[in-house]
Amino acid sequence: MPRYLVECILPAGTTEADIDDAARRVVAVTSAVDGVRWVRSHLAVDRSRWFYEYEATGHAVLREAFRLAEIPCDTITEVREISPDAYTRHTW
Repeated sequence: MPRYLVECILPAGTTEADIDDAARRVVAVTSAVDGVRWVRSHLAVDRSRWFYEYEATGHAVLREAFRLAEIPCDTITEVREISPDAYTRHTW
């Protein structure tokens, strides 16, 4: 399944309670929408942006999931994973 990085710009003053509430909505929606799997997220320390990593069947299903969760998303980018393990040689 294709992998996507979703960036959400958060409003100033976003609290931990806001983050928890949004995460609960995302979990509820993504468990109910076929073709979407939340992999992990990263939150900027200053709470200005939230980066979600998803596996999904396409952009449209992700946009719909975020609409249902009532979370505006600013960008959705299809990505591929590049792991440092693929570039490490062990010579022991």
